[in-house]
Formats: sequence, C-alpha cells, structure tokens
Amino acid sequence: MAHIWGKRIGTTGLATVLTLSMAACGGQSAGSDPSAAPTQGGSEGESTKVLEVWLPAKATDGNDAEIWDEVVAPFEEEHNVDVTFQFISWKDYEAKYSSGISTGTGPDVGYMYVEMFPTYIDAGAVEDLSNYLTEEDYATYTTLTDKYKIFGKFYGIAQSGPQAVSGLVYNKTILDSIGEEAPKTWDDVIRIAQKATQDTDGDGKIDQYGVAQGWGQTFYQDLNWNWYNFIWQAGGDIFDDEGKCIINSEQGIAAAQLLYDLKNTYNALPEDTMSLINNEAFDNYFVPGNAALAFVGTSESTFNKLADGDFEYGFTYDLQGPNGDMGARASVDQIVLMSACEDKELGWELVKYMTGPEGGAKYRELTGSAPSTVGEEDHGYEVTKEALAASLDTSIRPIKAARRATEVYDFLWKTLQEMMNGNVSPEDAMNEVAEFANSLDYAAPAN
Repeated sequence: MAHIWGKRIGTTGLATVLTLSMAACGGQSAGSDPSAAPTQGGSEGESTKVLEVWLPAKATDGNDAEIWDEVVAPFEEEHNVDVTFQFISWKDYEAKYSSGISTGTGPDVGYMYVEMFPTYIDAGAVEDLSNYLTEEDYATYTTLTDKYKIFGKFYGIAQSGPQAVSGLVYNKTILDSIGEEAPKTWDDVIRIAQKATQDTDGDGKIDQYGVAQGWGQTFYQDLNWNWYNFIWQAGGDIFDDEGKCIINSEQGIAAAQLLYDLKNTYNALPEDTMSLINNEAFDNYFVPGNAALAFVGTSESTFNKLADGDFEYGFTYDLQGPNGDMGARASVDQIVLMSACEDKELGWELVKYMTGPEGGAKYRELTGSAPSTVGEEDHGYEVTKEALAASLDTSIRPIKAARRATEVYDFLWKTLQEMMNGNVSPEDAMNEVAEFANSLDYAAPAN
C-alpha cells in the first residue's frame, strides 16, 4: 500500500565471548564509582536503593535525561530508589555493554536489540523472564508474542510497538515528471531509478538521481536500511532456524545483485555514495528534491526534514521482490533485567514500570511511540500510524536472532561495501560472507 504525503497534503559488533564477573554488577556493584553508592533517605532513615540503567541515546533533541527523569520520578518515590541512567551513543553501545558486563560494572537494567541478545544469553548475563512473567503480564502487553521472543523465550519487554521501521520513500513529483507511479516491485524500482537519473539543467552533469543511498557507514548500522529488507523481499534470509548462514542462497545473491546494479550497472546512485552514511545521502539528495527514491527509517524525524519541501512524497512498507515477497525491518528493542542485579525483585518492577501502562505509557507519550499495552492510546506518528497497522502482519518483521550474528553483520557490511565499490561480484560476496559465518562456532554453551 502506498501512502502519499507532502506539502500540499499534510505536513563494533561484539567480536569476542564475554568473560563475566557475575558477583558484582550494576548500581550497587563492588568497585563501582563511589558516587553511585546508596545514599540515606526515605522515612525513618531507610536507605535509598540505587538501580543503574543503561540506554542508547535516542532522543532527537538530546533530552533523554529530561524525558526519563520525568518518567521514573513516581517509581523512585514509591520504591524509595534512585534510578540513575547512562545514555550511550548507538555507535559505542555494544562495546560499552561488553566492557561493563565483563568487568562487573554493567547496569542492573538495560536495553538490548536483537543483535545483542545471543551473546548475553549464552553468557548468563541477562535474565530469562519465564519465571517472572505472570498471566496478568501476558494479558497486559501486546508485545509478548512470538515476534518478540529470542530463541523461543522472552528475555525482555519491548519499550514500544514496532520502531524504526525501514521503508521506501519516493518523490511523487519526480515520478509524475517521468510518467511513473508509486513503485510496488523491484522492477519498478529499477525502471524508475534509471529514468530519474538525469542531467536536468543541461550542463552535462547528472544532478538528479534515481536512489539516494549511502554506503560509507563505518559499522553495520546501515544494514537496517541497505540490506535486511532486500533479502527478505527476495524471499531469503541471513540465517536459518538452526543458526547456519544461508546468505549465499539464490535469494541472497539476487538481493546483492539488485544493489550492485543500482550503483554499478545503472549508475543511479550519487557519485559520493561510498563516502556518505545513509542518512547523509537522504539529507543531501532526497530532502532537496534531487532523488526519486530512498530507503530509510520512517521516523518522525525523517519526515520532518521534508516538511518545507516543494514536492509531494509517499512511502511504502510493501515493496515486492521477484516472487512477491515483502519485508520491512523493524526493531523489537527491549528493556532487560541483568542477572547481576542484586535486587532482582526491584529490578523487575522497574522493567515493568519502564515498559508498562504507567511509566512506559508516559515515555511513549513524550516520545510519540507506538503503544505496547492493551487499551493504551496510540501516540505514534500520524503520518505512519495507519501504514504500520496495515503492514504489521504482512511486511513488518524483526531480524532473526543468531549466535555470533554481530560478527557476521560486521563482515557482511564490509563485504557489501567492497561489492558496491565494484571489487567483488554479488555472488562472490555472498559466498565469502557465508564461508566466514559458517566457520564460526554457533553451538549453544553446555548447561
């Protein structure tokens, strides 16, 4: 389903297995900063407990601290606890987490995305919630479904409904000028990309491109926009259910070939595509109206950039590959209870508060996030709300959890960059990734 909006219509991977010090961790850990030690307070001289929480820095205005201070204030008062936060950049998040857990200085409660879970599950560092969740919890949360399980179990609770969903955004004004409609298939993308790549001012230089896409990111984050959707739309995946890498399947090679051709065969990407991260390519080419298509996260911040543009745009989550398959990557990031948390009962209460109908709902109101509890008002972004609901069961999906996945994603990203530079063919690239991935030990640790 295509969705039209515009000015006239509306506004590094974890490379090693952790060596854990499980005796002390989090806000009350031995060897932690003395400034984090419990303070005295509360009624009748009761000690004020401390819970330390680690989160990625997500707020577009950099006001994570203000948001969370407001959210947890009632919890702190009710439980006589000081909830302290560390906000860590996405780029440094995994390395910080790995270092903190392995040295016994990690959080009591944290935030994990799918790529992270296997390492910490196998290390016994994150709690299996099977013995924590109640029938009431299952009735309360709309996100306690199979889509949110890791290796068949719940190890966290989603902070909101589907987040950071990647989709295809298109410039309807350019499409109209070349006699095209909203793209529905890969064939449409290829045809539009070629027709839209033009010298529009007659100076002999291309100034309008088919696709605004950046391949210069230094770590694998841009797989979110530049890879996952395509391999799913081809009908393939990176890992099978047993954790074996199957990226060199016919479907994986087809996805790689599409991307390779857009740059190297059809010359539909900007000349500086290899030096830009994907968001920069979007800002530099699509936002000013100089590209027909872009593959990006469909967040409010993305569309806010287009508010002052003089062209109409649309987006879709339902792009179809050669055989009609669809796929739009969504994060199922979750709040987790760390196994080293000394007061697990209190830590678990904080997890539920941060995600549930009290604190969680307040967070989602403040950040405009989709609901994740029954009966909760949907504060999701108006532009994408209807589309997300329509595609939730057909296109939108998370990536599959697999052991050693972060190492594979890092290798995959670097290999795709070599492929886009023309240094390796799509088939050889996928074979190299599969060979590397399947040389790793994917076995679960012995119980």
